[in-house]
Amino acid sequence: MLGVVLTIVAVALIFGGFYYWARRQGLVITEPAEQRGSRRISLLTEAVAYVGAILLLAGGIAAISQQWNSLGDWGQVGVLAGAAAFFLLAGILVRRVREPAIQRLVGVVWFLSAACVGAAAGAAAHDVSGTNGAATVLAAGVAVTGYAAALWLVRRRALQNAALFAGLVITICGIIATVARPSGQLHLLGYALALWGLGLAWAWLGWRQYVEPVWVTMPCGAILALYAPSLTVGSQGWVYAIGIATAAAAMAASVPLRNAPLLALGTLAMFGYVVSVTVQYFHRSLGVPAALAIAGVLILGLAVVSARLMRAARPPKPGKPDANEPSDRDLPKAA
Repeated sequence: MLGVVLTIVAVALIFGGFYYWARRQGLVITEPAEQRGSRRISLLTEAVAYVGAILLLAGGIAAISQQWNSLGDWGQVGVLAGAAAFFLLAGILVRRVREPAIQRLVGVVWFLSAACVGAAAGAAAHDVSGTNGAATVLAAGVAVTGYAAALWLVRRRALQNAALFAGLVITICGIIATVARPSGQLHLLGYALALWGLGLAWAWLGWRQYVEPVWVTMPCGAILALYAPSLTVGSQGWVYAIGIATAAAAMAASVPLRNAPLLALGTLAMFGYVVSVTVQYFHRSLGVPAALAIAGVLILGLAVVSARLMRAARPPKPGKPDANEPSDRDLPKAA
């Protein structure tokens, strides 16, 4: 339970940091205060409403689950498709309301609609058509990707972006599981390289502002690109080079972008890969204590480099030596 809480906190800090960076860079459009008006729904009221909605959904799910097996295959698909349509229509009905709390509600219900579409497609493929597990994953991934892409084109918000990214991840895993034969570590290598490529491409699309919002696209892509090589480093040692190079690239890119959260992600990934490769390849020849000592020296060096990069990634303050100097056109012209 503690691990789940810490994971949620870490994810919240990462996306919160990227959101702060995007606002500081002017990538998040906010309305002026006089146009926003006063908040009509407080955050406490919104949180209580979400708790009530969760309890209501939990009760509905519990009631349906008691009769789930008696519905039959097509009945189960129909229930999931009906839930997807219900959440979609609920979002459409309140989408024009400008209240921020209602806009967040639209994102939540449309995200749930995408999840129900994926579940319905998977149930139709597995229970009705009788496909295997790989084809079921592929069908669910394709359905979620197409449906979430349509919702994202209509409403380019955070949860629609996350649903589209999740659909792409599921689709890639389904393609590899369907096309490639499960051949042990080579099969796992395919997952690692494909997801690594998707993470790099997604981060680049966010950096170029092709897929919005940027503060969701960039961390999703960066986290996937940094994590994916770790799936197979235990058996394919050369993949360490990909992981370390990706972490170094993230750390280097954080300086011109002045993105401290990206630097933190790259540093954590570099820490994990350096410790892992040191222990794996030097614990036999030098022993575990010596390997840990070498890893400690490397981590100290990494800490020094990260501190320098963190200083460079901070925005310059007015009056500081590294602040932007006025250009010639800013100077008053001589009379």
